[in-house]
Amino acid sequence: MDNENQYSTDSDMMSENPDSKKKKQNKKHRMSFGDKCRDLWHDRRPWHKRLIVAALASLAFVYTLFVFGILEVYIANINFYTFAIDDLLPPTIVLAVSLLAIMTLVLYLLRGRIFNYFVTVIFSSTVCAYIQCNFLGKHMDSLDGSEIQWEGMTKNMLVNLLIWAVIFIIPFIVHYFSRKTWRRMVSFVSALLVLMQTAGLVKLVVTSDFVDVVSNGYLSNSTIYEVSPQKNVIMFLLDRFDYIWQEEIFEAYPELKDEFDDFTTYDNVCGSYSRTFPSVCYMLTGVKCEYDIPIYSYFKKAWTEGTFLKDIKDAGYQSKIYTEVNYVIKNTNNAVGKIDNIGTQVRQPNIKSMMTSMIDLSMYRYSPLAMKPFFWCYTGDLENVIESADSTVALDIHSTDDPAFYANLVSEGLSVKEDSPGSFIFYHMRGAHDPYTMDSDGSKKDSGYSAEDRTKQILGNFKMIRQYMDDLKELGLYDDTTIIITADHGRTGYFSRLSEDYSCPTRQISLMVKPAGASDGQPMKYDSRPLTQDNIRATVLKALNIDHSGYGRAIDEVPLDDTEPRYFYMNSSEGYFRDKELVTYKIVGDIKDVDNWSIESVKEIEYPFYDAN
Repeated sequence: MDNENQYSTDSDMMSENPDSKKKKQNKKHRMSFGDKCRDLWHDRRPWHKRLIVAALASLAFVYTLFVFGILEVYIANINFYTFAIDDLLPPTIVLAVSLLAIMTLVLYLLRGRIFNYFVTVIFSSTVCAYIQCNFLGKHMDSLDGSEIQWEGMTKNMLVNLLIWAVIFIIPFIVHYFSRKTWRRMVSFVSALLVLMQTAGLVKLVVTSDFVDVVSNGYLSNSTIYEVSPQKNVIMFLLDRFDYIWQEEIFEAYPELKDEFDDFTTYDNVCGSYSRTFPSVCYMLTGVKCEYDIPIYSYFKKAWTEGTFLKDIKDAGYQSKIYTEVNYVIKNTNNAVGKIDNIGTQVRQPNIKSMMTSMIDLSMYRYSPLAMKPFFWCYTGDLENVIESADSTVALDIHSTDDPAFYANLVSEGLSVKEDSPGSFIFYHMRGAHDPYTMDSDGSKKDSGYSAEDRTKQILGNFKMIRQYMDDLKELGLYDDTTIIITADHGRTGYFSRLSEDYSCPTRQISLMVKPAGASDGQPMKYDSRPLTQDNIRATVLKALNIDHSGYGRAIDEVPLDDTEPRYFYMNSSEGYFRDKELVTYKIVGDIKDVDNWSIESVKEIEYPFYDAN
């Protein structure tokens, strides 16, 4: 007779004779409430049997959600992180061991049916989470900051919860009919889940290349408001700032154009790629991404072969870049000798922020659909977990925080580096990228996703750019400064072909330029010459009096009636996967006319960047 069946009234023992069973049943009917409570706690099992079951159930739960869940999402999406596996592994182990010890101890201190019920809750939750992640949650939107329409998923949420309820209750049913089968099921399945996931983790580690991690360097903010007393080319890149949204804002706020007198708006500009990666990297290096080599190899290739910033440095000018390292440079070692503001101070992740973010990512994958909104996070915020290792030194690591940039600009103002002969300064701002977390006055606000929220965020960026220009005027540097306001790409979406988005079948980027020497308050004018991002690099070099013959034509060198083909590279989508194919579009003529677009080629993307697993 199994001792685990002796902690109650032994009602499921089939070997007892009918009279004995009847007496026990009569006795059970006469049990008081206190007797019933004591019966729930009564347990004659050896301590080691409870300990084994408690440990296995706890191990499966902790290992699934807080070890495998964290490490798998990290390794499979290593492109997105600014911290290394060496930073993540120790706190993950400490967390897992601590949770395992606490859960096992608490369960072990319980007895009888109470013990069984609590173990079953943990076991059922683990099985449900495993099935959710591997079979029910394969097609969730990527966490790129874009709004997820949760309110339209009510039916799916209810169906998903029903599936969870069915799976969740099965172990309780098994327990009701046979506690021995229940014990064996909990022990075997828990051990099996740990073994299967360990095998999967080992395979993931073996097949992954861990060279795709950031270095210990970073982009420093120490001279972010420092300009040259002579030639300055300042580029403000507003993320996802489509030309259509620019014109909507100018139409709604016509007085805003008066704030940008001396500027020329170019309304026929072709971007390069459809997303931040590799658009910004291409803009700063001129090296195309074919998605045919590992992503880290492309970053190294681009920054090794690209000579744009090196030419600026070699001419004696400063080159300062303020952007997101993991989307643009990946490893700051790639850009040594090309960027002046690479920091050398030892940096490390904020353990609390890092672990909170990674737990959210894991729980987002393993939780039922109805609970996913509580764990939603923006992967772009992972950049902000890095901080200085020396708490006595002011935080120097750049991250995209426009409200903070504006607040410090207002309080500190621009300063002049007297011994600098000139500089190229590149500021990457949030622009039209959701979630929209900035108000029109440049202050931080709660996340929003509406067109109104988008407009407010863009207006906030315009406000800080105008503040920057006012500071240049106060320093007497505005006249000799070239200012470029542009975008990395236009609006995005999940489309296999652009024509599927009938509300906006084409894409074009915003481009506003105030050349050096233009400071007489002339109203903003429009220019329709056909341009590409390649013309921007040549324009920057020309403004600094650097030979740009190897970079093509500057903006003012492109004829209005130019018929040279332009090319746009779009990541096509399939379902929820954004990096399926690279579609090359050929544009001849006005970019706003969809009839001027044609597909030049389509190729499979071998090494995706954006599809988080």
